Amino acid sequence: RLTEPMENFSRGMQQKVAIARAFLTSPIMMLLDEPTTGLDPRAKREVQRLIKEIVQEHDATVFLTTHDMEEAEQLCDRIGIIHNGEIVALDTPENLKKKVGARNMEEVFMAFTGMRFEDYETAEVV
Repeated sequence: RLTEPMENFSRGMQQKVAIARAFLTSPIMMLLDEPTTGLDPRAKREVQRLIKEIVQEHDATVFLTTHDMEEAEQLCDRIGIIHNGEIVALDTPENLKKKVGARNMEEVFMAFTGMRFEDYETAEVV
């Protein structure tokens, strides 16, 4: 598959290749946009492990965008929540949960974006 064009790869394989390329130079700062989207559970865990390794071993800074709040909590020292183009919250996962009395980061997200989790579950789809 070395000579095969990237566009012939599955989305998951394209994601893996892009991530591998990003890690090749042991960067001290990285911006990763949804790095685990489209990956199977094993590959997702491997990417998460690599992110942690880069941060710990190379004292790197990683800016991570994700909709996976559990992943954000596992990987991030601080989490910023953006709503309607504005940062509405920025703190450690634990402090964010304390601020809104949430049990998990999904509830934090709902609180800071103006919707409680219960409202979301019962929202009417039009």
